[in-house]
Amino acid sequence: MKKILLVLAGVFVGAAALSAGQGRFVGKVVVEWLEDPFVAKLRLREDFGYEDPAGKRWLAPRGEVLDRASIPLVFRETIGMPLAGDYRRASVVYDYYCHAMNEPWRDVDRMFYNASLTEGVGEINAKVMYTALYAAGLRWEMPGSSCFKSCHAAAPSLSWKPQLDTGDVEPVIQWIRQTNPGLGEIESRVDAMLKKPGPHVFAQGH
Repeated sequence: MKKILLVLAGVFVGAAALSAGQGRFVGKVVVEWLEDPFVAKLRLREDFGYEDPAGKRWLAPRGEVLDRASIPLVFRETIGMPLAGDYRRASVVYDYYCHAMNEPWRDVDRMFYNASLTEGVGEINAKVMYTALYAAGLRWEMPGSSCFKSCHAAAPSLSWKPQLDTGDVEPVIQWIRQTNPGLGEIESRVDAMLKKPGPHVFAQGH
């Protein structure tokens, strides 16, 4: 099987922050395309990470395979395909953590927002992307939570995507572009429109 080593066009060595207070990328994105008849997959050939404004390091380690399936359809329809826009480095780290599920999903969504700002995405567009991920992206329970201790004690993992009508997202996006609300306001509005936020109500608290 032929594999092609690819250094993604337009990425930079991320040793320096793009803007003070926005965090920084660490390393560079070097991937290997893996031939698959059904899903385009990439293997990271080097460690790559993001250090958020609080100083937390989010590392996507060498050898991990990414498929970009974590990016929901509503995001692709609204923003475009991952690895094709100004948020390509942010999407690499986000995709890894959606596979690993070793950090709370809310924190991973916020990390993507901060990383997209660091990458140079404008604040409004970053909030639109955040909204798409928050409304339709992957969510999961952390090991040791009340859900795992009770009804899903035998499950190796528990993940899901919220149920919503994709047409409900467009008015929210228009509202964001007109008023530039805070992330908390965005979350409250999205929470109110979700038909099924998760498998259990008690597992959805902030």
